[in-house]
Amino acid sequence: MSSRFNFSIPLTPFTTTRRRRWKRLLPVAVAGAMVAVAVTAWDNGDWRLNLSPSEPMGIWSVTPMTPMTRLQVGDVVTLCPRLPSGYHYGWLEDKKIHAANACADGRAPFLKTIVAGPGDTLRETGDGVVIGGLPLPDSRPLPFTTSKPQVRLPQWRGTVTLKAGQYWAYGAGDPRFSFDSRYWGPFRRAQVRGVAHPIAVWKYAWTPRVDD
Repeated sequence: MSSRFNFSIPLTPFTTTRRRRWKRLLPVAVAGAMVAVAVTAWDNGDWRLNLSPSEPMGIWSVTPMTPMTRLQVGDVVTLCPRLPSGYHYGWLEDKKIHAANACADGRAPFLKTIVAGPGDTLRETGDGVVIGGLPLPDSRPLPFTTSKPQVRLPQWRGTVTLKAGQYWAYGAGDPRFSFDSRYWGPFRRAQVRGVAHPIAVWKYAWTPRVDD
């Protein structure tokens, strides 16, 4: 006489619940690992973790500039522009870093989109920017920062035809609150650190918090 035994153990509610919990935590763990890798790569100058809504937020790959790099309208770049003197920039203090690719003042390079280049004529007034006769969307400059306490922002005004090696920067993510060429004017090729490409990004419509 032979006997057959079934050693299979049915899943208990506890085991099923634990598996479901791990499935819920897996995306969080993967996202955390991606952020950790991005921060490490950012320290080496290869990647950029962008937390500013002026460009899509998330992880960007940065290709360092070389003498052969050709910049063109539509490129997203990291750059260290020269900011106008006589203004208080303490509200940028939280963007200071300690990395090999930091700007000379210790701040992280800005991440901006090139919207005009050599030969383009643009005009900026208090109502916004016009490039080649076409208005730049949401380009009306702010007179003050949205931080508390509010600080007066520099204002670039006038009409200019960009020369060789000159470009105009714009925050194409949420331009309403981007600190770009509207405030510090054209930038030079020599101020660009690299060309950025999105890896895992999303747009975020940011609204300043109003304290009562």
